[in-house]
Amino acid sequence: MADEIGSPHRVHTAQDVVGTLLRGNWAIFAHEWADPDGIDPEHWQDVVEAAAEAAGVDVEFVVIPRRSLTVVFNRAVPPTFEQVRASIEVIERSRGKG
Repeated sequence: MADEIGSPHRVHTAQDVVGTLLRGNWAIFAHEWADPDGIDPEHWQDVVEAAAEAAGVDVEFVVIPRRSLTVVFNRAVPPTFEQVRASIEVIERSRGKG
């Protein structure tokens, strides 16, 4: 399963996140990506939620405080626990390289 998960990459707009969700994928916001100019995890969630609503996508957010991550997925195409866990492992490995 972990072999199917690619390296983490950033998208630049909430519409990019919604596009990811529409393709049956999910997105993870690592809290250290917070921007001092205002994009913190809560703001990111608000912006993504508004873009998803405008696109007609029903989203679910899961905050994982212990890992400092927020996961968002399309409720119509939810990832499995194993897929999310594998994605978190990729993020954790990526953090170790920084």
